[in-house]
Amino acid sequence: MLSLALALLGILLLAIGAGALGSLLGLGGGLVIVPGLVLLFGVDVHFAVACSLISVIATSAGSASRYASRGLLHLRLGFFLEIATSVGALFGAFVTAFVLLGAAGSEVLYGAFAAVCASAVGLLYRDLKRGQVTVPPPDRLADRWRLHGTAPPDGDRPATAFRVGRARTGLALAFVAGCASGLLGIGGGIYKVPAMTGVMGVPIKVASATSSLMIGVTAVAGALVYLAQGDVLPLIVAPVAVGTLAGTFLGTRLHEVASTRTLKLAFILVLLAAALIMVLRGLGVSSL
Repeated sequence: MLSLALALLGILLLAIGAGALGSLLGLGGGLVIVPGLVLLFGVDVHFAVACSLISVIATSAGSASRYASRGLLHLRLGFFLEIATSVGALFGAFVTAFVLLGAAGSEVLYGAFAAVCASAVGLLYRDLKRGQVTVPPPDRLADRWRLHGTAPPDGDRPATAFRVGRARTGLALAFVAGCASGLLGIGGGIYKVPAMTGVMGVPIKVASATSSLMIGVTAVAGALVYLAQGDVLPLIVAPVAVGTLAGTFLGTRLHEVASTRTLKLAFILVLLAAALIMVLRGLGVSSL
């Protein structure tokens, strides 16, 4: 009984950290929750993915409302991209729930998660090196959907209007983000935020806030498949949901004062370690 209580406390603390980091960067906490549950608490990767989606929903619910009050959410752009993301999430969840079953499927998931972690490192590093938003060319689809917007004032900087471009490319990347979310239990923000800033020309704070809203809708689409399969374990989901929600409130409060660059550097180190360990697990090294 004591060991169970300690395990649940550990999961709660893990979820608090994941929620805080996920809300700060608009990425969701799945990139921390999944490897944490698998590597620290021995949870089967299929159940970890299902439970992680619940944490992503909690992250979105806790952070999106606060960002909305600050005028950072771009609802029209979020709903536009969510069309493709939700379809991708359903596809990814069906692949995991009905195709990747058994030991062989778990090995595939380990490898896929390591690949996602590695690509996330590349995207985060590129953002650190670039340091500015790409200015896209004019786009008729973006004009038709009126996807352009205005970033609210930030410190001494006044409100700034921006134009959105490459809407079709953004939709394609949103579908990939949805597939990753449903397949691996992550929010997909690791692809959505760079897509909005580096491809579509959306300011970083607007992109991360809009991603925080989108990841919740995406996670619901994938979670329904796992719920129907019975892969959502209440004993694990409860501390994950509560801890993630608490961490999200902490993260949104730190959003105004924390150094995004420092957080991204720390996150890169965590992702590299997670990718290495997940590769070793996929190769059958289970002593870590």
